[in-house]
Amino acid sequence: MDPASRRVPLDKRKRTETSCDKCKIRKQKCDRQLGREQCRYCELHGITCTTTAPRKKRVYGTVEGLGSRITLLESLVKGLLPDADISSNDEMQQLGKSLGIALPVIEDVGANEVESAQPSPPNKQDDPDTIPLVPDQQGQVQWIGPSSSFLFHLNLRKMIGNYSTLEFAMFGRNAADQIFAKNYPKSGEGYVPYSQRAISNIQDHCDSPSEAVKEIDPVLMESLLDSYFDIVHPDFPILHEASFREAYEIWSASSTPADPVWLCGLLCVLILAQRVAPIPIELSEDYEKKWFRHVHLLLPTVVFSSTVYTVQALMLAALHLHNTNHRDACWNLTGTAVRVAYAIGLHRDDLKHVQSPLGRELRKQLWWTLYAFEQMQVSSYDRPSAIAQSISSVSCPNERIVGVTGHCPPEFTKWSQKLVRILGSACRALAPIASGSASEDSYSKPLSPAATILRDLDKWKEGLPHHLQLEVTSSLAPAAQRPLLLLHMQFYYILIVISRTALLRRATIVTKGGRDPTSQSFVSFSETCIDAGRSLAKLLQKLDVVGKFNAVTWFDCFLAVTAAMVLVLDIRIKLIALEHARNSQQLLADLAALAERQLQNPKMPETMQKMATIVGEINLTANDLISSSESHNSDRSHTQYGLGAVPLTPGDQQDQPTVSFAGNTYVVPMQLPQQPTPSDALSSEDALAARDQDPQFWNHLSFMDEGDGQFQDWSWDDIGSILRSR
Repeated sequence: MDPASRRVPLDKRKRTETSCDKCKIRKQKCDRQLGREQCRYCELHGITCTTTAPRKKRVYGTVEGLGSRITLLESLVKGLLPDADISSNDEMQQLGKSLGIALPVIEDVGANEVESAQPSPPNKQDDPDTIPLVPDQQGQVQWIGPSSSFLFHLNLRKMIGNYSTLEFAMFGRNAADQIFAKNYPKSGEGYVPYSQRAISNIQDHCDSPSEAVKEIDPVLMESLLDSYFDIVHPDFPILHEASFREAYEIWSASSTPADPVWLCGLLCVLILAQRVAPIPIELSEDYEKKWFRHVHLLLPTVVFSSTVYTVQALMLAALHLHNTNHRDACWNLTGTAVRVAYAIGLHRDDLKHVQSPLGRELRKQLWWTLYAFEQMQVSSYDRPSAIAQSISSVSCPNERIVGVTGHCPPEFTKWSQKLVRILGSACRALAPIASGSASEDSYSKPLSPAATILRDLDKWKEGLPHHLQLEVTSSLAPAAQRPLLLLHMQFYYILIVISRTALLRRATIVTKGGRDPTSQSFVSFSETCIDAGRSLAKLLQKLDVVGKFNAVTWFDCFLAVTAAMVLVLDIRIKLIALEHARNSQQLLADLAALAERQLQNPKMPETMQKMATIVGEINLTANDLISSSESHNSDRSHTQYGLGAVPLTPGDQQDQPTVSFAGNTYVVPMQLPQQPTPSDALSSEDALAARDQDPQFWNHLSFMDEGDGQFQDWSWDDIGSILRSR
């Protein structure tokens, strides 16, 4: 600073311009006169007076003003970099380094002081809630994240259920063993697992894959291809119908050997199509077993290639394995497809040489379908994604060129891509949410991962054009109704994924203490999850009304389980608070009825059957909770009114026997079981004690249990798991 511009001349200055290091540490005034090298304190104690530490930057303004400023700055960063992770200082440092921006080193002294004052956290290995590795049905162990659907279900069961120990088994058995199970002796008769058999043995039980395809009746083949592109392809667009049909006709009319990778993809198309094609169930099962043996034979060749056909074949095989209770194998093949996609440059948008316009757009479509498919698995398992965070270089495919205009509304691909990006951000935000689960205040921070995702979702919904909003669904062509409903269902699914931890924590607090948490942000997040669960359930019902519910090849049943778990938690919270949960109760009952109807389909694969069964079990448990609560309330009303009746509130919409008295209308309680239930207790401690002594409390919520006590594989939220109480 120019000395002449100072208001106070240097010779009349009384405060030291820059305090020395020692005085800064002691937080005292540094008294150093002009022209002297040492301050009074350092001179008195014989200390070298040095000034090396930077001056403390003063921050002017109120806390509210600074919070608003931080929110605006965060919105600016997210607007410029939608995929940026700014949840912590370390992440922002990494972001600046990746962009080539030099950022100052921030030392969070306040956080360090708080950290040192807090007691050391307990060892995670000693925490009974920590389940890093879980055994599967092959005798192996699988890792699942703390925010996975499996642990969400486990924590829910611990809150409501009554059990002492649990046994776990995730995913199905080895798909390769099941292929040849009938051709080899069983266990105890010299049965040898596939991993110990030579691959050459496959040839003894399989004809040529090409012959297996060419022997299919042309009429049946046409029906299979029509079914695939009408039902499976709109949900899982990785092929181009015209190009695929042309390649098949050219190959079938010639004697030239087919590319084994392309042939593997064709067999997977037929396997998926036979589930939805008008084929008798007996023939369908035989075809599936025969064709999948050929797929298994061709997979080693597929894995050792790196083409677009490779990615397509791996994704088609992964979808089939996912639906048939081999979700661990699906996870492995999906990860392999991601690696191959990187190898051939699907993640880059600037590789335009030696590619036709159709080829370029199909590569974009394949990349985004792969990304969405992988993120659905990541959100369920809470495992690290194989796809890097920075994917913004791949633009949206041209809808006209790839040929989706016939079964999707205009601009559907563009807005679906934006939602997939948010799903990826939500998956990356799951770990910080789980690690900060002990603090209710973590949901009130404007820079928290959950708050950031909610703002992104709000921005997405506000910018949605009118022709993609739910109100226009009935005016669309039948083929375009399902994609639009799925778009909004994915929106609510992301809301649930990012907020269901808060809902479960709130339900746990209410169950233990009988009252809601004090943090309004915390309660607001849980209410957001409840609203999303109700909206998701309504959309599933609407999907069934228009005849587009797919319980065979896509995630419809998985979404039904997701919504059902939110609804049962809402019912639990409302009942403890002595409030009615008619809305959630009716939605859950409708979901259970929908699942029951879908279970009548003999072609429903194993994964979907188990998920549909879970929805029905959840509804039975909710009915038990409601019956227990009504029994307790009827006893209280009998004492208060002397009528054995419950006052009828405006929210009661069900047809029930009523009686009028003193100008009021009351509901006559139905005959209820007389055994004690947890809800009959007068305090939270008594309720927990009664729950532990009630063997029927979890009788109808045997999600993963066999009724006769036998071990059986059940499914939970797209994770094959078995839980058994004993």
